[in-house]
Amino acid sequence: MPASTGLSTSQDNIVMKYSVFVSIELLIFLCFISRGLQNKIIFSINGSIIERDLLNDVVSTLVSNLQSNIYSLDYDYKTGYVFFPRHNKNDILRFRYPSETAYSTKFVAAAREPIALVIDPLLNHVYWTEIYQQKIYRCDFDGTNKISILQDDQLYAITLDYVNSWLYYSTKTNKIRRYRLTSGEKQTVKESVDVTGLGIDAYKNRLYWMEYQRGDLESSELNGTNSIKVVSTNKTRTNIGIYVYGSKIYCSNGNQILKVTVSPITMAEVIHTDTAGINSVLFYYGE
Repeated sequence: MPASTGLSTSQDNIVMKYSVFVSIELLIFLCFISRGLQNKIIFSINGSIIERDLLNDVVSTLVSNLQSNIYSLDYDYKTGYVFFPRHNKNDILRFRYPSETAYSTKFVAAAREPIALVIDPLLNHVYWTEIYQQKIYRCDFDGTNKISILQDDQLYAITLDYVNSWLYYSTKTNKIRRYRLTSGEKQTVKESVDVTGLGIDAYKNRLYWMEYQRGDLESSELNGTNSIKVVSTNKTRTNIGIYVYGSKIYCSNGNQILKVTVSPITMAEVIHTDTAGINSVLFYYGE
């Protein structure tokens, strides 16, 4: 009897998830192209979440008086929600964006001093790090089915490789690690890096991170090999959030936001300057 040449169940799942991911991204892109792109930067500052329209430079406050530092933002294009953790108020919140009415937040889940979060748009999950509890938690978009995923050293930044089911996170012991959601396997990807922001280019299979002490934006293959310094921000101990969108990486850089273009040539430009430190940044491409 000849050996089977079909893909394994695990491989089938990976291919299916990737196909769904690409289809969703393409559908969103075509939809927005037909209606006209509205590129915006959403960022947090002084307990508020702010929007800057990159086409007309109009700056608007979306949500204010959050009574907490906001160190992370993520967006789900299917449901139209921005998710964020309130570090000083011990919870995860969300709000619908864009909205034709006044923006209002909704409670998602209780958390102990959450720092960073990332969403899984394929499975409708939210993951977040609790730095002093030394844990990563997960729940559904509506806050149900909350569970502890793993425990490690003090945890900070987090991002997700949807295709290969790897959850990447940084620790305050200066490591980047990844955790396989399907098997529980854990690997150390990088050492001797104090990382406050993580992101993945799913199409180029590159991992990006912000090195807090040196203020360098760095990158490697997903397994940690072939590391490079993408650009120096020329600021130290002020860089926190990054957001990867294809060949462009948006970085909070003290009281500025940088747009770093990786290809065809590497260049950095300031796209926003504010009066206080910016803790997190999100690029929105929509109507």
